[in-house]
Amino acid sequence: MTGFTILLPVHRPPAMLPLAIESVLAQTVTDFDLVVICDGAPPETAACAQEYADRDPRVRVLDLPKGERHGEAHRHRVLEEVDEFERPLVAQVADDDLWFPGHLTELQQLLAEADFGNLLQVRLLTDGGLAVHLGDLADPHTRERMRTERFNFFGPSVAGYRLAAYRSLVHGWQPAPTDVWSDLHMWRAFLDTPGLRLATRHAVEGVSLPAAERSDVDLARRAAENRRISAELLGADLAQRDFRARAFAELGTALIATTAYAQDVATAHQGAIAEIADLWTHLEGTRGAFEAASAALERKRKAIRRLRARNQSLAEELAALRVSAAGRRLRWPSR
Repeated sequence: MTGFTILLPVHRPPAMLPLAIESVLAQTVTDFDLVVICDGAPPETAACAQEYADRDPRVRVLDLPKGERHGEAHRHRVLEEVDEFERPLVAQVADDDLWFPGHLTELQQLLAEADFGNLLQVRLLTDGGLAVHLGDLADPHTRERMRTERFNFFGPSVAGYRLAAYRSLVHGWQPAPTDVWSDLHMWRAFLDTPGLRLATRHAVEGVSLPAAERSDVDLARRAAENRRISAELLGADLAQRDFRARAFAELGTALIATTAYAQDVATAHQGAIAEIADLWTHLEGTRGAFEAASAALERKRKAIRRLRARNQSLAEELAALRVSAAGRRLRWPSR
């Protein structure tokens, strides 16, 4: 196993781009190529990225017109050109996310045993809290949810895969259907390919600062937040350890809540089973009473049918007697 191809797609001004690039260049694993894909980004974005490319030969800049949706086809074209022998592994980072220096090290360990997988994604909330995405690709139920539901628990910034596995898929990066997230559409291609090894490594090696939770924050303020987080975390091992501890504490809290919920569901399930058993017993009793009443009703119906038959027979006998009596009267001589 050797190095990585790292994709960094960007479509906006470079307010946060330098921090993302610097978090990649600070990796303890140094064997990589970083490809900044300017997907219809303004000229200053390509110029910013090119400054890094001029200083570091591992950085390459592609200044491309805006692609369909999120420019997924640009990513695919990059990966088509990669030498699999030199760069067998693939990672990706968003321009508004930050990696800790050990991110690629953890991905290497993950991909030593897997073809596709993820590290834990930790979102930094606007109130300073953390949200850890729960999930494990080793779990069949989780994989099935990802295949069939609008469910995903990690984005590209914490994902990694072997280029050989990517090239075995029915499709690579491509514009997703409008009702499916771009990354989930890509992950489903891995999930649907037989024989691939899928895994989640429960390591925290970065921070996600998603735009969806900062829709009311302008780019300048977002860049200021990223600079602050970068200064606090990326150069300080103690701060990173504290961040991980907070993340795992949050994960533990979420697991406790999930376990409690599961216990509540199990208790409710047992209660429902007991209630169903009581209803079944009542139903059996009701069924017995119904069957007895039905039998009694059938006996009455049979008795009524016998009475009706007897009445019919008597009516016929009476009619015959009347006819006979009338005949005898006609034969008598008149006086």
